[in-house]
Amino acid sequence: MRRLTVDLAGRPYDIHIGSGLLDRLAGFVRPLQPSRLLVVTDKRVGALYGARAAAALQPVASTGSFELAGGETGKDLRAVESVLDALLAAGADRRSVVVALGGGVVGDIAGFAAAVYMRGIRFVQVPTTLLAQVDSSVGGKTGVNHPRGKNLIGAFHQPAVVVADTDTLRTLPQRELSAGLAEVLKHGCSPMPGTSGR
Repeated sequence: MRRLTVDLAGRPYDIHIGSGLLDRLAGFVRPLQPSRLLVVTDKRVGALYGARAAAALQPVASTGSFELAGGETGKDLRAVESVLDALLAAGADRRSVVVALGGGVVGDIAGFAAAVYMRGIRFVQVPTTLLAQVDSSVGGKTGVNHPRGKNLIGAFHQPAVVVADTDTLRTLPQRELSAGLAEVLKHGCSPMPGTSGR
């Protein structure tokens, strides 16, 4: 396993990358001392990994699960409201933690819901796509679409921790894997700040 630290002033967080991390989620989440946990995922990822994630987290705190319909077309305020309803139904408080299990859409919706619930609670990113692991799970950009444009409604809300289990990449469709590899190449070819790019 490899650990990287995002060194934000006053609020650093760790990114854990490796194989078999999904079954070890408790070790990464327990230090947060959550009162309750809500795993937010979508139907496809939930069918593959939802039960494993919930079982891994059960020793940490009371754990509930919520499935989104999934897909970019469902990344809107209605989806955020459904996550907020699930948090309220679970009795989530300021010490509760949202766990985003899935790709970028799940991370965006779950992260934005965490950003606005009780004016902000913590959330954990567990990205299951290559694109989410190399890009959207880090940096704190959360949000949803509006009929007038993409990602127009959102907030910067940094995760408390990121856990990227590379084993989840084995179940990706080829198209999603290719999209993630393209993002890796884009970052690799971008000039470093302060360089000429030559």
